Amino acid sequence: MTVRDNVESERSALADSLEALGPQAATACGDWTAFDLAAHVVAAERAAGVPAFCIRTLAVRGVQFPSSTEVADWVIRRQRRIGYHALIARLRGPSPRLLLAPKMATFSLFEVWTHHDDLATANGRTHAVPEHLAEAIPWLMRYQTHRLPTARLVLRTTDNREWTFGPDTGPVAIVSAPAADLVRWLAGRNPQTTLNIQADTALAVQIHAFAGRI
Repeated sequence: MTVRDNVESERSALADSLEALGPQAATACGDWTAFDLAAHVVAAERAAGVPAFCIRTLAVRGVQFPSSTEVADWVIRRQRRIGYHALIARLRGPSPRLLLAPKMATFSLFEVWTHHDDLATANGRTHAVPEHLAEAIPWLMRYQTHRLPTARLVLRTTDNREWTFGPDTGPVAIVSAPAADLVRWLAGRNPQTTLNIQADTALAVQIHAFAGRI
């Protein structure tokens, strides 16, 4: 199964969850409802995905964008006008081709999976982990570099995939967890398992204090 296949499967799974839970269901995104979450995800696909493609191209290189609650709320309100079931129908349709381009499909998978996870977590639903989700970890690390301590960081999944970031010399920390929990942690969500951090005490404290935001 390719990353593109994972994206389309996750969109379909999100549509199923939205349909089952209804528009007023809670999410793990502050005061967003399921209706708001659906509107947010679908809004990224407007204009054939061109605006999202431009922003995500920079984000995967580590470029930060100041968040605007007002803009996000305006986009959601505008997208909600088409109705909850129309949003679900959009998710059951194909993704814009631009958002499935090489190096972009992994971001699309991360976006849909993470928001589906926000919905599932708030409603006690199980949520499968796509085969290619871990491929989001390298660009998430680049995006979060300035929020993480300056050290050599080794991220290791429980199925023995590993990525190393940071300077070649100096303190080293190894952070181990299931791939989904490393993604949750880097995205500012709560992991479902405890991260295993091997580092000196001071560095471990800094890593525990990390609060991702994306």
